[in-house]
Amino acid sequence: MAPGPEKMNRDRMLSTGKVAQQLSVTPDTVLKWIKGGRLRATRTAGGHYRIAQADLDFLIGDGLELGSLGESGFLYCWEFYATDGEPGESCLNCLVYRTRARRCYEMSDLGPELGHAGTFCTNTCDECDYYREVVRRRRRVLIVTESENLRDRLQRERSDSNIDFRFAASEYECSAACHDFKPEYVVIDGSLSQSVRSSLCLHLSADPRIPGVQIILANATEDEPHRSDGTATSRGRAIPRTFRLKELEEHIIGLEVKQPTPA
Repeated sequence: MAPGPEKMNRDRMLSTGKVAQQLSVTPDTVLKWIKGGRLRATRTAGGHYRIAQADLDFLIGDGLELGSLGESGFLYCWEFYATDGEPGESCLNCLVYRTRARRCYEMSDLGPELGHAGTFCTNTCDECDYYREVVRRRRRVLIVTESENLRDRLQRERSDSNIDFRFAASEYECSAACHDFKPEYVVIDGSLSQSVRSSLCLHLSADPRIPGVQIILANATEDEPHRSDGTATSRGRAIPRTFRLKELEEHIIGLEVKQPTPA
């Protein structure tokens, strides 16, 4: 007697890419679950992982918290070029993969003697499909401010921006946003008190939920573009408080992108 549709569905084997697609996470996240023993998988003769639908259903039923484990919407370079969700051997040995660098092009001038494999590099970064894709993608930005005028103005500019942003007015709201929004950048309104700015910088820089977050201070006045009042960090820069979203977008890209250099 042939198995029914429900059993056939539960017995089917899924690639890491298919699992990632179902759960809206990256293939690398699925690999972490497998290697960490949270998701059971088998290997094919070619060495690729396969996950039974039943095991995936068990993981979901076991209280999977996607928001705390995945990075939906972002792909590392080794995931972008992966075959069947599996990074190649050269990627596994590359400095970019070993350090989990989000922006491989910032390491493009490091040679093989320092561990940069340059597996998919051709001539310059601006000729790379991954580089062009990353530069165009939407950035997640948390804007910490109590100003209703600033909120209203930025909301009106939202449709013309390539920034996905959220507002927070307190340290509590900021912490909540770090849990489910996971900002890559945090803009702190310079009109907030120095103690609040300092506390925010301290806690954001140490928050394990947003590793590598960059903090940008929006100064209270435009005639002091480099003032930090002790709140600047090595990973943050300053912009005028009257910034427009397009200016913020250009500022962020400027922080991320070096002039492309030969591989």
